[in-house]
Amino acid sequence: MSTGQNNQDKPFDHLPEDLLQQLRGETDFESILAVASFDLDGSGRYVEGELILTDSRLGHYVRQDGRWKGQWIDTSRLDGAKIVEGLGMNLLRLVGDGKVREEFRFTRRHAKAVAKLQRRLERRLDGKENEAAAEADAFKPDEKKLRCEKCGRVIPSWAEICPACLSKRKVLSRLLDYVRPYKWSAIAAFGLALLVTLTMLARPILTRPILNQGLGLKEGYTADYDVLMFYVGILMGLTVLATLAGALQMRLLAMLGSRIARDIRNRTYGHLHKLSLSFFSKKRTGSIVTRITSDSDRIWDFVAFTLVDASMALLTLIGVVFFLFYMNWRLACFVLVPIPVMLGLTVFFHKKMHGFFRRMWHRWSHMTAIVSDAIPGVRVIKAFSQEKREVDRFMDSNAHYYEGEMTMIALWTTFGPAIRFCSQLGSLIIWTLGGYWAVQTALAPDPEQLANPLYPGDLMAYIGYMWMFYGPVHMISHMDRMFNRAATSVQRIFEILDTEPAVFSKTGAEQPTSLKGAIELKNVSFSYDGIRSVLKNISVEIPAGKMIGLAGPSGAGKSTMINLICRFYDVLEGQILIDGVDVRDYDVEALRLRIGVVLQEPFLFHGTVAQNVAYGNPEASIGEIIEAAKAANAHDFIVGFPDGYDTLVGERGQSLSGGERQRISIARAVLNNPTILILDEATSSVDTETEKLIQDAIDHLIANRTTIAIAHRLSTLRKADRLVVLDKGEIVEQGTHEELVGKEDGLYAKLLRMQAETQSFIGIG
Repeated sequence: MSTGQNNQDKPFDHLPEDLLQQLRGETDFESILAVASFDLDGSGRYVEGELILTDSRLGHYVRQDGRWKGQWIDTSRLDGAKIVEGLGMNLLRLVGDGKVREEFRFTRRHAKAVAKLQRRLERRLDGKENEAAAEADAFKPDEKKLRCEKCGRVIPSWAEICPACLSKRKVLSRLLDYVRPYKWSAIAAFGLALLVTLTMLARPILTRPILNQGLGLKEGYTADYDVLMFYVGILMGLTVLATLAGALQMRLLAMLGSRIARDIRNRTYGHLHKLSLSFFSKKRTGSIVTRITSDSDRIWDFVAFTLVDASMALLTLIGVVFFLFYMNWRLACFVLVPIPVMLGLTVFFHKKMHGFFRRMWHRWSHMTAIVSDAIPGVRVIKAFSQEKREVDRFMDSNAHYYEGEMTMIALWTTFGPAIRFCSQLGSLIIWTLGGYWAVQTALAPDPEQLANPLYPGDLMAYIGYMWMFYGPVHMISHMDRMFNRAATSVQRIFEILDTEPAVFSKTGAEQPTSLKGAIELKNVSFSYDGIRSVLKNISVEIPAGKMIGLAGPSGAGKSTMINLICRFYDVLEGQILIDGVDVRDYDVEALRLRIGVVLQEPFLFHGTVAQNVAYGNPEASIGEIIEAAKAANAHDFIVGFPDGYDTLVGERGQSLSGGERQRISIARAVLNNPTILILDEATSSVDTETEKLIQDAIDHLIANRTTIAIAHRLSTLRKADRLVVLDKGEIVEQGTHEELVGKEDGLYAKLLRMQAETQSFIGIG
């Protein structure tokens, strides 16, 4: 037995051959539900490991010294299984009897397979396993492949299969999920498209009686103006009908495309806000913005125009082929002569363009990202006089995109004329042969005795159908370009929608409606990349209503502690408890509403001062907003603005000073009335006078709240009930300010002396 051979739907087929041989006597292969690889040990070193889930056990094997060594865990002794996402690695944590039983680390290339195994295990633990769920999580043969067998490209971690070789039809078929709510509009639009197509098909056939009977060009008929006007009237009616139906069809499809694009934008943007910080740390802003804006607009264009054009082209082609063979099957065979050449050109240019649009999307995304990076940092750019450098960066990226566009133009301006030449060649063949038969018919004393009589009306009708035939062929030959563009955009959007949040509320999560604010960190360890531990076995208790200060050099892990308490990330080892409940058992949104954060660099949104103060509590009255501003020592400068609380603060609050932005940020926290308050360097970047105003505001804010404060100006931590000093991810000291100052050889005392010396130098200067 070997991977990928027979029974490819069996998960055990994807295990290494030597492990399969070893397992023959240890388990029943038919009981295996899922397998997945893991490739890191507890120290972050690479290993070769396999997880094997059966209906009652979970096995984990690691290759050591050329042999597989492993153990089995009875799943009945487990309470849960969870994936914790890091920046460079993920972790599968198994919990039983209230403690961590096992943890398996793996890089992102195995994320899909481990996630499916984890979901299967969770359903079994919850008693929700069923055949439909099992089928939905069926192990796919290509999931463990690192490179595409077809093109040799590396398969990205987010992709099930190679994006370059992905069936565009399968990608675009996912759009049907967004069409279903508007299915009657879609059915009506396509019904109208069919009606327009039928009216178009009727026109050439009507030219035959107009010429043959109305103008008397067929043997046995004399010119008759009434007959001519009769058929012209029919053509007029069909024209009016086609115009009205076409206008209504375009309106319905444009509205349908707009609704679908709106729904996709809403869902994508909503899903973005569910994703964890780890997702945004790996994506450029420009890339995300492009997906929500440009890609969704391409989907609108595809649904509103390309789909109907393709459908009408196909319907027209079928109808025209029928009429061509019905009217004269011999000529129809000659109409088809250029088709093999046109198909060959289409295949040739398709290979040339394969993957081209995805590369162009990346170039466009990179150019957008440069703009997205530069605009927020415009003050830094101007401060360092780097305008020319940023312009050059953009111009280089723009030139790179332009070069790609030129390649595309060169290809398609060659492909289009070549296809048109083939169709013109076909028309020359029909004119030559059909014209010969028409002349023979006109010269014959008894045309009906000829083998292929062809009257002028018949020839003109046939020529009309011939051009109606080549038109859809042109459309279909160019369809690959349009489908590629749309499929690329759809795929980029679905990459976001298919990303699962690393931090989420579990089913039945507890609502922290009446928190007291007692916090406990128990043996907490954390790593962003799976290799370097940022926190190491941290244990701290913070009583409700007390204030602790976090001190230590940069990179000691202070901000990471705050990130974990707020559940921006989940701990890899240990627990964080609030009022005795693990933070992972709380509803994420409700928990964060009970935590107020004042950051070192306060972020204000474009809007009024009042809107920014009330950001965490949009329903607050103006009276409550003013009270919060007064508590933050912000009211006096706000009323000094020309428009007071209705003053627009500008993009990111750039029209305000740093101290003003910070006090508005504090007012925002006051209005939210949090149980737990986190101050992250809230006074580090302001002058002494502003610092005093901010400190007075903070003194009002921390009353009766559990407070965690980070400060590089250690003097601001004097009022803390206890100080926790971190260094290299470990707690090295704890105590009050006075106690730690008394330890002359301690880190806190050393940092305090260094700051005092720095301030004295500044004072002398």
